[in-house]
Amino acid sequence: MKTRIILLIDDDCDDIAFFKEAFAEMDDRFTLICADGGAKAIQMLNEMDSAPALIFLDAGMPMINGWECLKLLKAESRFASYPIIMVSTSPLSSGIEKARDLGALAYMIKPWDFKELVFMIKLICAGLDGALQQNLLDLELAMPNHFFVF
Repeated sequence: MKTRIILLIDDDCDDIAFFKEAFAEMDDRFTLICADGGAKAIQMLNEMDSAPALIFLDAGMPMINGWECLKLLKAESRFASYPIIMVSTSPLSSGIEKARDLGALAYMIKPWDFKELVFMIKLICAGLDGALQQNLLDLELAMPNHFFVF
């Protein structure tokens, strides 16, 4: 069975480690690759043979921040259809609205609890086999203050 690539774009080494630990709890159908910023992510995506199944994109990064990266990805026809979940520590409605307006699938507030992150990732990845939108909606119902679907 072919593994599905999940791309995490985040400049924070602690958050990257947290996601890597959570993905270690997943089965081997998913492989997490990480880009430590928007420019690196765009370079990696240009070099990839196939599209990632999903992108987690951190909003707050230096140089090319998550918002700029999202705009660039959605403007490029090759990347425009990639499913992207914006990830942030901020629960401000302005960020949630901006993610929606720029074309993200959802907005996820980074959980501090490891079990919550594993739960979120497992539910999201389980939807990649054809039920992503439903699983995102289920996640929004289960965690209404941490996950927002558009």
